[in-house]
Amino acid sequence: MLAIGFDAPRPAQVRVLGRVLYSAGMRMQQAMAEYVADGTHPDQVLILEHNPVFTLGRNATRQDIHVSDAFLEEHGVEVFQTDRGGQVTYHGPGQVVVYAICSLKGARQDLGRFVRGLEEAMIRTAADFGVPADRLKGFPGVWVGTPRGQEKLGALGIHLKRWIPTHGIAFNVRPDLAHFRWITPCGITDKGVCSLQSLRSDSAPTWQQAAERMAGHLVDILALDPQPVSPLSQSVSALTWRRGANGPEVLMMLRRPDQGLWWSSVTGMVEPGESLEAAAHRELLEETGLSGTLRPLDFSHAFWVDPKLIGLPDGEPRFNRESCFQVEVPSDAVIRLAPEEHSECRWSSISEARELMRWEGSKAALRLLEKQLEG
Repeated sequence: MLAIGFDAPRPAQVRVLGRVLYSAGMRMQQAMAEYVADGTHPDQVLILEHNPVFTLGRNATRQDIHVSDAFLEEHGVEVFQTDRGGQVTYHGPGQVVVYAICSLKGARQDLGRFVRGLEEAMIRTAADFGVPADRLKGFPGVWVGTPRGQEKLGALGIHLKRWIPTHGIAFNVRPDLAHFRWITPCGITDKGVCSLQSLRSDSAPTWQQAAERMAGHLVDILALDPQPVSPLSQSVSALTWRRGANGPEVLMMLRRPDQGLWWSSVTGMVEPGESLEAAAHRELLEETGLSGTLRPLDFSHAFWVDPKLIGLPDGEPRFNRESCFQVEVPSDAVIRLAPEEHSECRWSSISEARELMRWEGSKAALRLLEKQLEG
């Protein structure tokens, strides 16, 4: 019988991050791989869900996606080329994605054992919720026999560099399965895709419940010794806009060099004991001298904080969760910039603001604002 997982414990930090935009996730993986590579730091296990994306593995082509770019844009699905093995797959809300960035050097130098461990974690998580999943010879991931035939419940794809794996697994809890019909998933044409929700209906777990079970099984199977982790810091953004002669205009401000030197609308950190809404009101007043009625965009996302960008010392990886709002201000509002933070500002059309924005979280919030204004 083939060995599954590992026996000797290894220190690891396990984080359940929630929503992470895919491009931020790629930077996060690379940073964690570099952090783990020198052998002195604990492994990094990141459990999250992505915005809707199709990812192309090394063996995939654009022809594996069966809808047009315009169709994808209309439905809010992005496409990314990746360095993992395999063909095309889908990630999206309701799917538990695990990036198990673990050193496989020394006694753990066995990629097959690691892969089987990841599959076993999915199998055990499915069993926790009454679904009998298993491996299928010749087809990576985990599968369920259904009246329609074999259907994939969890996908697996790995990139290995100097015995540090990136990418990982995607376990279907409650994703929109219609998105899988727009591609040839993993190049497989004669088998379907399922989820805990499609199999268990109303008794299917929430994303959080499945993520917590998955974390526990990964710790056991991969023999991880969980280390303390610092909680995520919290920030807010408040897209500040006015009605201009040619349509909505978004306030964009240029951060000073010691503050990062990028364009953004109102953003800032949540202070201890402060609610998200109170923090957004405070930042709006401090950064612009304005006030207004905040409206939530019902969007938050987590990301890795690059210490070099904001002048922090190296150390334990830092992660932040940003919650997003929008606020309309009068057309004749007078901006009073906080000079210690921003050097200049301008009112920009939505398309101009999108070009100025550096970070994918700001652009995603802007898309939601645009939808709210169109509605």
